[in-house]
Amino acid sequence: MAARTLASAPRHIATAACIRAGHVARARCLVASATATSQQTSVISSVPAGLAELLQSGSKLTTAAKTAWTQFLRPGDTVVDATCGNGHDTLFLAQAVGPSGHVIAFDIQEAAISATRQRLEASLPPGRLPRLELHAACHSRLQELAGSGVARLVVFNLGYLPGADKSLITSTATTSAALEAALEVVEPGGLISILCYVGHPGGMEEYNAVRQICAELKPAYWATSETRLLNRPTAPVLVLLWRCSEPFFGRRS
Repeated sequence: MAARTLASAPRHIATAACIRAGHVARARCLVASATATSQQTSVISSVPAGLAELLQSGSKLTTAAKTAWTQFLRPGDTVVDATCGNGHDTLFLAQAVGPSGHVIAFDIQEAAISATRQRLEASLPPGRLPRLELHAACHSRLQELAGSGVARLVVFNLGYLPGADKSLITSTATTSAALEAALEVVEPGGLISILCYVGHPGGMEEYNAVRQICAELKPAYWATSETRLLNRPTAPVLVLLWRCSEPFFGRRS
């Protein structure tokens, strides 16, 4: 995995999500050479905690993303899940912000909204549920429905709904509009997390559009990073955008 930093990122972003390729190569080599569980445990314990968790999870960038989220989220925060799908990320966010928090979730498919609601209600008792807003709407309406400067964290998990029609995917046009909106929705000091899937038709085009928007952001106001698995070219790519804490208005001004 290589973390290609487009602007200088805060230390907690770099630690949580931008894992250096050299460390991964060394750790994976050591793990491969281990022939017993005890040896594997010894190897994993010798690498940084965040990397050890990533390796033990099967090199899932969803793990790296959630590690970054936990560095930002606090009880009572407002968070946005721009692509809630089956509700796994939404549940994670709801547990992180707690009953005093506010979770706003979007999905264009009614089945996804229903699945997310059911998952949250089944997993959290009424007293543990945060304030919930579930919108059966395109994520391009994010700012319209969520507001400006309100969210500590905005997350995107692009592509198609797992277990559903794979022809129904997020598109370059709507994702670009949604990301532009997210830049206004996230509060100063907040984070935008985007998991781009490049292995399906249209996925690479969508990822390139996301990357272009990120590359144009002024580093005085934004720190951006990209994390990917170099030996898995069709694996997802994790993009993180941190909005600097100093107050300002406008994205590129």
